Amino acid sequence: MTAMRGKSDLIIAGLLCLASFWFGGLVYQNHWAEPEKPPPISSATPKVITAATLAGEPWELNPETLKRPTLLLVLSADCRYCEQNAPQWRGLVVSLGEPESSPAVLALSLSGAEDTAGYLEDNNLELPALLIDQAELAALGLPGVPGTIALDPASGRMRSWIGVLSESEVATILTWATAN
Repeated sequence: MTAMRGKSDLIIAGLLCLASFWFGGLVYQNHWAEPEKPPPISSATPKVITAATLAGEPWELNPETLKRPTLLLVLSADCRYCEQNAPQWRGLVVSLGEPESSPAVLALSLSGAEDTAGYLEDNNLELPALLIDQAELAALGLPGVPGTIALDPASGRMRSWIGVLSESEVATILTWATAN
């Protein structure tokens, strides 16, 4: 009887160990693992992107009248993922350089003017910025920030990357930029 009880105790202990490993993996996956990134989205460009300058002046960005392809860096100054994405954005800005033939780069921020200017300065991102609201974020097809959008006025299409950019996504954006 004692031997039988010892085996059942071992089986129960083994099942409890397996259950605890399973539960630990579940907790890790839900709270600490990197979330699965959605693939890039390709869609038609919006007719107009309503924004404001950092000085508070209303501004409308019309993708159809852009003279050259444009890269939009969509951010919020208090977003930790935007902070993680800053080195990738800085690398893109440096790689694209200043020539008139390369795509323009513009920041679109959900934050206020002062916070946006501070974010750009803190992350050595020297580029023009506009302020947008949550409705414009939805109009761009982004569920949140950070977002990186490549506007191609010739085709009337845009391609969006959501979240922190991977090395392969940065390479894809640079390939797009050099092709335009």
